[in-house]
Amino acid sequence: MAEQGSQETSTLPPPAGVVPLEARTVKLFGHATLIRLEPSYWEALDEICRREDLTVDELCSDLKDRLDSQSRRSRRVSSVSLSNAVRVFIVGYYRKAATEKGHDRAGHGRGDPFVSTPFDLPPTPKQT
Repeated sequence: MAEQGSQETSTLPPPAGVVPLEARTVKLFGHATLIRLEPSYWEALDEICRREDLTVDELCSDLKDRLDSQSRRSRRVSSVSLSNAVRVFIVGYYRKAATEKGHDRAGHGRGDPFVSTPFDLPPTPKQT
């Protein structure tokens, strides 16, 4: 495992397409709770926790607390699941960090939004 703050590069290829949900148990304020996410979201959550020096349990507990607080303020019962809230949080976290240089390095903005994603198709062999 790399030291805190260093950049890690994965030697594994990105998964092809969407894969089944993976269930993990996290402890929210000491109580076991099952969360089902796609493996890529679990990887992202683990990366965020390393960067922020938090455990997954700590981050999910704080997220659950914030979700409950939003529900209390709006005086409505939240219909948002914790799994959904985790996904929204992860997307928001990485969107805030995205830069034009990063998009350029990833090959974005060139007419193929799937480049550098799990849905990026390998080049088709040229027929002769």
